[in-house]
Amino acid sequence: MRSDLIAQINTDALIHNLNALRAKCAPGVRFCAPLKADAYGHGVRIVAPALQNAGVDFAIVATVREAIELRNIGWAGEILLLGNVLAISEPSEQARRIEAMTEHRLTATITDFTALQRIESYRPRRPIPVHLKIDTGMGRMGVLPKDAEPLAAAIAASKATAFRGVYSHFATADFELKDLAQAQLAEFHGAIERVRGHGDKDFLAHLANSAATITMPDAHFNMVRPGIALYGYAPAAYMRADIDLRPILRLVSHVVSIKTLPAGHCVGYGQTFTTTRTSRIGIIPVGYFDGFLRRLSNNSIVGTAFGSAPVVGRISMDQMAVDLTNLDAIEVGAQILLIDSDPMAENSVESIATRLDTISYEVPCMLGPRIDRVQYSDTSGW
Repeated sequence: MRSDLIAQINTDALIHNLNALRAKCAPGVRFCAPLKADAYGHGVRIVAPALQNAGVDFAIVATVREAIELRNIGWAGEILLLGNVLAISEPSEQARRIEAMTEHRLTATITDFTALQRIESYRPRRPIPVHLKIDTGMGRMGVLPKDAEPLAAAIAASKATAFRGVYSHFATADFELKDLAQAQLAEFHGAIERVRGHGDKDFLAHLANSAATITMPDAHFNMVRPGIALYGYAPAAYMRADIDLRPILRLVSHVVSIKTLPAGHCVGYGQTFTTTRTSRIGIIPVGYFDGFLRRLSNNSIVGTAFGSAPVVGRISMDQMAVDLTNLDAIEVGAQILLIDSDPMAENSVESIATRLDTISYEVPCMLGPRIDRVQYSDTSGW
C-alpha cells in the first residue's frame, strides 16, 4: 500500500549533477558522495545505487548505523564515518561499534588520542582505516593544526589502525568574500605537510564541500565531497551561474476533500484565516510531521495542473488546507505538487527555505517517514 505522499527522486538529474561537479575537478580527483541523513532526505536506497553505477566509490555518513544500512543496500566502496562515534562511555557499546567497523570495512574519523586508544584496546582482527580530522577554523570537531603531527604519528605507529587520510571542513566557502575560507585552506596546506609522511601511499586529503568544489579549485586536493550540490541545490544564489544543477526532488500528493465555505468562515486552528468570499477549500494529507512546518501556514503555495493555490489556515500535524476557489477544474483525487523540481518555482526547495528563513539543506532533511521515496526520471507533465 503506497503512501499519500510520494517523493519522486530523479536519478537522471542526480547523475547530471555528479557529472557537472566532476567537470569542475582536475583528472584524477576522487569524488566522495555525502550520503548521511538518508542522502540529505532524498532516500539513500535510491541515491546510493545510482551513484555506485556511475562510478562513485567513496561515501561519507555520520553514524555507524547509517554505514551498515549503506552496506546492506549494496554499497561496495569505501565509507568514512564523519562522527566521533567512539565518544561514548560504555565499553560494551564501544566494542560493538569497533566490531562493526571491522565487519563492514568502515573508515573511522580520529580527532583525539582517546578514540585511538579505544580502538587499540579492542585489538581489532585487522587494522581499521582512519582519517585524521583537523580543525582549521570552523571550531567544531577536529584536532588543532599545532597538535596534528603527534596524533598522526601515533596513528601511523599503531598496529590497530591504518592511516589513510586527513580532512577538514570549511565554515564559509559559500561566501563571496572568502577571507576565512582562504585562511582555512592555508592552515590545511600546512597541516598536510606536517602529517603526510605518516600516511600510506594512497593518502587522501579532502576539504572541498559543494561551494569549494564549484568555486575553489585550489581546495580540491585529491578528493572532493560536495553534498548539497549533488542533490541539485546551489550552496549560494550567486553560484547558480557557475554550474548547471538540477534539483532531484519532486514531492506530490492529492486532494482528499473539497468543500465550499461561505464568507466569514474560519479555516484551521487558531482562526488565522477567515474566508472573505464563498470559497472552495481543498484538504491535502500533509502536515508538520511530514516536514511542512506551521511557519508555512498562510505563507506558501502548492502546484496543480491548472495553476498554483495558496495554503490557507494553520498547517496541522497531518493536514493542510489550500484555496481552490479560482481552480474550478480541480476535483477530489487531483494531484498536488507540494515541492517542485523547478528551482525558480514558488514551491521549490529554495523558495520554501526562503519562506522558512533557513537553508535548502534543511527542507528535504525534514521530510518525514510517511513519505515514500520512489525513483523517477521523467518530470514532464502531470
